[in-house]
Amino acid sequence: MEVHHHGHTPKKVSEYFTEFIMLFAAVTLGFFAENLREHAIEKDREVEFIQIVHEDLLNDIKDLDTISSIYQSRMKREDTLLNLLSHPDYKQTNDLYYLARLNSIRVFFHHSKNGFQQLKNAGGLRLIENIEVIKKIQAYENDVDKMDELQNLTEQLLMNYREKMATIFDGRVFKNMMVNASSRIIEERFARPLNNPALINKSPTELNEFLIKTLYVHNNNLMIASRCKDLKSVALELDELLVKTYHLN
Repeated sequence: MEVHHHGHTPKKVSEYFTEFIMLFAAVTLGFFAENLREHAIEKDREVEFIQIVHEDLLNDIKDLDTISSIYQSRMKREDTLLNLLSHPDYKQTNDLYYLARLNSIRVFFHHSKNGFQQLKNAGGLRLIENIEVIKKIQAYENDVDKMDELQNLTEQLLMNYREKMATIFDGRVFKNMMVNASSRIIEERFARPLNNPALINKSPTELNEFLIKTLYVHNNNLMIASRCKDLKSVALELDELLVKTYHLN
């Protein structure tokens, strides 16, 4: 008895083509879906980092306002000290001791860079799609670096200034002037001497050298005061762009 095997009917070319199209579409859609998911995740990360940068900028702006106010007072004190050193009166040294001590204290701007650093650690600025935002972030960080250079120079100049102070002023007087070391307000840390204490060195050459070192500090501080205003302007401009672009609160 013969057994007849029924063979499979060959598929038409159009069926193979249809299956290929469907498979290709499924793979392609899956690829696009994954890309969209990754893009959405990166977009969320971008906004999170930008929010922190925004908070950093607000802290910087507040700090720059404080520093600018301090430097306005400092410039006046340094002007007075320079005048006193130019025409020293050894019978009236209260102001000389007081101003020399106050102006030896440094007050610097400290950049809030938490968001900026996280943005770099996450892959730099590649997360940011807006070219204008990238340019302004880079410009702001460059300006911060310039401020740091000026402040580093001030630190060196103040070291020279303090070393020269030690050759002219009586350290025991400075010690007695300290009344509130923890005060945030520089003028409140020291009391002005009442008895016109003598200088330990009245040499015109030594006083002239101290005058010059004071002038170096003063000129550099003038540049820092000007840089504070410029940096605040750049910070405000960058923050305004971030708030507008990312609809920040």
